[in-house]
Amino acid sequence: MDRAKISPVFSGQKLKEARSKRGLSQAQVAQRMGCISGLYVSHWENGRYSPNGVNMVLLLRALGCELEEVTE
Repeated sequence: MDRAKISPVFSGQKLKEARSKRGLSQAQVAQRMGCISGLYVSHWENGRYSPNGVNMVLLLRALGCELEEVTE
């Protein structure tokens, strides 16, 4: 398994729950992040990839949440 693709602490399921709780679509989260496609958010939620450090910060800001809300 490639460590660059999957983070042992990031949870796609928790991301999906946090996004849904706020009533946002994947595209809306991506738009709020300002630099990516909604496809990335889909991949993160489905466990295909994990956001890198920069995208994690942008993601947390877009959702208005803390790191603990999207990690195990």
